[in-house]
Amino acid sequence: MSALQQPRQSHFTDSSGVRVHFVSWNANDVHKPGLLFAHGFLGHSHWWDFIAPSFTDRYRVFALDFSGMGESGHRTEYRADSFVHDIAAVLRAAGIAPANVVAHSFGGSRLLQACAMFPELIRQAVVLDSYYALPGDDLPIIAGRPAPRPYPDLETAIAHFRLIPGQACEPWLLEHLSRTSVRQIDAGWTWCFDPSLRDLQPVEGEAGLLGRITVPVTYVHAGLSAVVTAERASRIVAAIPNARGLVTMPGAHHHLMLDQPLALVDLLLDLLESST
Repeated sequence: MSALQQPRQSHFTDSSGVRVHFVSWNANDVHKPGLLFAHGFLGHSHWWDFIAPSFTDRYRVFALDFSGMGESGHRTEYRADSFVHDIAAVLRAAGIAPANVVAHSFGGSRLLQACAMFPELIRQAVVLDSYYALPGDDLPIIAGRPAPRPYPDLETAIAHFRLIPGQACEPWLLEHLSRTSVRQIDAGWTWCFDPSLRDLQPVEGEAGLLGRITVPVTYVHAGLSAVVTAERASRIVAAIPNARGLVTMPGAHHHLMLDQPLALVDLLLDLLESST
């Protein structure tokens, strides 16, 4: 819990005409290699608040809000590569490229795309339990949902916060995420993401993209994931020529930074250090 007390500093940069927010914990440690964390779908940089400070001794640590999420600006249209350009823009603005990048779920799929599109910006990638469609797959259709109605007050909004997919989580972690996932508007309280993102099909599967990746990639599979099967994780790794391997956390669910935070920190430190 002490990690939540570590101060973070906000920064902004432009990504294809949209103001994108990112944060740092030790931006002035310019002598250290860079490390960027990227969150999952409809998440934000606060998902890393209880993880990121554990890396500041060795790295210059940042986390971003993808466009349309967190404190970043909203787009009139979200394209398949919009979030890839967000990653590139933040790496350039932070001055840490080529950097180590760790990304979860939706963010991990975008990180794989970034490795193919901007290999010069990424030293190595660690992908955490991310679904990626492979040749022959039918992409799952995500039904669009209506925009959420504002809640009358903060506590009511917090009470409606849910993890998707659901899993066990320490109450203090859930409390932190719920409070940082809402914002006040004229009509009340609502979530910190663009409602139009609910119509986005968040799964990508560009044919041949994984085979073009030259950046070292490690894929971490949550053994109890409700999103990615062990078979799919193995196929994703096999499709990446320069993959460093598949690592499984047997007792972790999809949001592995929530149910296995300390184990994840230890694993990431080992993975990042082993390639330096």
